[in-house]
Amino acid sequence: MEELHKILEGIVEISGIDVAVCVGRDGFVIDAASTESADTEAIGAMVSTGMGAAESLGRELGLEEMDQAMMEYKGGIIMMTALGTDALLVVVAAKDANLGGIRLQVRRSAPRIVEAL
Repeated sequence: MEELHKILEGIVEISGIDVAVCVGRDGFVIDAASTESADTEAIGAMVSTGMGAAESLGRELGLEEMDQAMMEYKGGIIMMTALGTDALLVVVAAKDANLGGIRLQVRRSAPRIVEAL
């Protein structure tokens, strides 16, 4: 799991990203890194529920498996990325973060995270 933590730390070094959490589909945090104090356990529990609902919606609409979801709030952005069938990567970023750059870095990191799991 040391490799996983290094990858997550690399993600939070990207400008605008505050938190990176790898969470199991059951809502339990596997590992996390952040630039601030964040309740990663609460993030993990809530995101697994939200991702499940979003995936159900996609299946109902015939859109196949969900790859990534993003929610924008007044105070920031949450990006959730499926890591196979067992885990999720959750990234919390500032509202003014470069979303294209973050998406690119998350997509590049996802296969390495899966391998580290």
